[in-house]
Amino acid sequence: MFANISAFLKSITFIDYIFFFSVIFLIILVVSLIYFIKINEEIIDSTEKVEDADNLKEIINNIKATDPKPMTFTPYEKEQEDKAIISYDELLSNTGSYELNYVNEEVKDDLTIKKVDLNNIANQNMQIEVTNKEVPLLSLKREEEFLKALKELQKSLN
Repeated sequence: MFANISAFLKSITFIDYIFFFSVIFLIILVVSLIYFIKINEEIIDSTEKVEDADNLKEIINNIKATDPKPMTFTPYEKEQEDKAIISYDELLSNTGSYELNYVNEEVKDDLTIKKVDLNNIANQNMQIEVTNKEVPLLSLKREEEFLKALKELQKSLN
């Protein structure tokens, strides 16, 4: 039996080996492709589908109904947030504090057209609290070292 197998393997040419392994490789690719397609269909089926893609109200309601994921900061991002002139939270709190002023407003079909007053663009709704924070500046010694380093860099570039 082993003699027959060895005789068969000796009679096969190099091109036959290449053909055999390429067919095996293609079969593996097709099976893996089918597997990934099935996985993606399961993921798509598990999410909610909007019946009418043009219905923006339904899409907005679905977005509002989902809970936002909490933001996690890396240590570097946390440090930058603490050192920032205006923090992300302050920026979000002031988001709705301004309104645009309009000269006139027209309704055509379902579309509302508003003309912006360019002389008086924004109207402030809320009073913004101004907090005085001390901004750490470079010490005089570190400033002088920085200026020396800049001068040396400029000399080396010339």
